[in-house]
Parts: sequence; structure tokens; C-alpha cells
Amino acid sequence: MTDPSKTNTELIQENALLKQRIRELERAESERIRIEEAYKDSELKYRSLIEHSSDVVFCVDRKGKYKFVNQVFASTFGKTPDYFLGKTFWDIYPKEHADQRQAANIKVFETGESQSLEVVVPLPDRTLYYIAKANPVKDEKWKVVLNVTHAIDITERKLMEEALRESEKKYRELSIIDDLTQLYNSRYFHQQMRIEIERVNRYGQPLTLMLLDLDNFKAFNDAYGHVEGDQVLFRVGQVVKRWLRHTDSAYRYGGEEFTIMLPMTTSADGAVTAERIRTEFKKEIFIPEPGKQVHMTLSIGLGQYIPQEELRTFIHRVDQLMYQGKRSGKDRVCCEP
Repeated sequence: MTDPSKTNTELIQENALLKQRIRELERAESERIRIEEAYKDSELKYRSLIEHSSDVVFCVDRKGKYKFVNQVFASTFGKTPDYFLGKTFWDIYPKEHADQRQAANIKVFETGESQSLEVVVPLPDRTLYYIAKANPVKDEKWKVVLNVTHAIDITERKLMEEALRESEKKYRELSIIDDLTQLYNSRYFHQQMRIEIERVNRYGQPLTLMLLDLDNFKAFNDAYGHVEGDQVLFRVGQVVKRWLRHTDSAYRYGGEEFTIMLPMTTSADGAVTAERIRTEFKKEIFIPEPGKQVHMTLSIGLGQYIPQEELRTFIHRVDQLMYQGKRSGKDRVCCEP
């Protein structure tokens, strides 16, 4: 109600002020509506952008609960986007994968900074790999309210890298593996012997070397041919590998000669392994022609490395022990007393 004590002039001034305030409020309201419309328009454009992105985009809260996922994310699992709303990392992924995602998510909320990580998506028929960047969304008080994550599929790159590593591994193996026996070759033997001798000279641990030679192999080859001879060489490799520890290594030294390196092993312990290999190989049955069974034997020399001994001297010493076994009747293990 108007105050009757006010003059007309005062009433006019008050009325003008009220009209000005109303116009200000109308302008403010118009600006608010304009801002809201612009925000809605921006939100629609942004939503359209991420929904039609060729990469994975999703939003989660502090607890790892999905608030939005785009179609690319959903189709990866063969689902619709609505399926994921309200679900958490642990509803979608195995625990270790979910824990990894939540750890990055918590960092986003606690630091207010983006976090980058490589993630694995295990699916029933394949495994996918992504580079993900988790970004904070903040309110007007700069409090993080959401984590918007953008992830790029790097599966093809990872598969190519793995194929390259496998190819390089096979190349390295081919360069050090004897194709027939699947034991290491002589070149690799000399490389490893130098490494082992250096280790022995530095730390004083024992090293034993075996040198094995097939008895009467030339006569077998001449009688039955090289194809059958190759079968004998292959079976030597199989028997040897069955009796080696993971620290031991075996090599085709040349022709029908083989070497076995036994790190951290005395000659007495090595002799036990040598005897097992000799007796087991002798049990192998070869049938080079129908109705004919043949057993082959090995002569084995065995010696322990003497500190500061030359590599060539060590090998020659063990080689002579093997030939001593040959001269003593073959099919035996010969080592130093």
C-alpha cells in the first residue's frame, strides 16, 4: 500500500526506481534464460559429439558408477548405453581391472587433474587395449563432480608389437638353435661358456661340463642312411632335455657330439646326471628297417672347471676324458678321479 504521507514527487521517483529495477530483473532473467539455452545447446552439441565419436567416451562418479557411456563403449560389450547406467567398474570388469580403473578415478577426484593410463578390456572372444585419459569435470566451486574419460583403441598396435616381439624372438632362437636336435648350437655354446667362466672366476661357484659322443654313429649312418641317422641325433636331444634342470643347458657341438653345461654343479653331482642320460638313451629303440631293432650308446666325458683355466684348455680336457671312455670300451661316463 502507498504511504499517504509521501508527496507526488517522491511517489514518481519511487515508481521510476521500481520500473528500473523491474527492467533490470527482466534483463537478468532474459540473460539467465539465454545462458541456459546456450548451455543446453552446448550440452546437446557436446553430447552429440561424444555419442558419435569413433572413440570410447564415458562418465563416472567418485564411486566408479557410470553416468553416461557412448555407443562405441556400449557396442564393445554388445550392449546398449542404457545397460551401463548405474553400474560400477566391478559390475563390468574382473576385480583387478576394476581396481586399476578406480585407482585412476580416485586420483582425478582427489587431485583435480587428468590421469592417463593403459587399460585392458578382456572379452570372451578377444582382448582389447586402450590408452585412456580421465578428465575432471568441476562445478562452479571447482569441486570435481564427474570423471569424463576418453579412450583410444590401440589393440591393433599392441598386436603388431607383440607379433614383432615374437618374430624377433623366433629369429634369435633360429640363430642359436640347432634345427635338427632343437638344442643350442655350438656358436651359442662358446658365448655361454665365456659368461659362465667369468661368473665362476668372480664368485667361485663350481661349473661342470659334459661332452657326449654317439658310439659307432658312422657305421649306423653307413648301414641305414642319413635319414635314420638324423632320427638318432634328434632322440639324443630329446633324452638330454628330459634330464636337465632349468639352470642347465645343452648344445649340439658338432656332428654327433654334444655338450651339456651344468652351472653351480660339482663333477660328482654332474656324474649322476651323466649316468642317467647314458642309461636312458641306451633304452631308446631304433627301427632303421622293418623287423630290425637297434640300440645306440653314448660315451661321456665330464670335468669340473678349474679357476682361471683357459676356455680352450677346459674343453680340451673334457674332450680327452670322453675319448678315454671310447678307448675303454665306449658306453660309459669318464671323469677325473
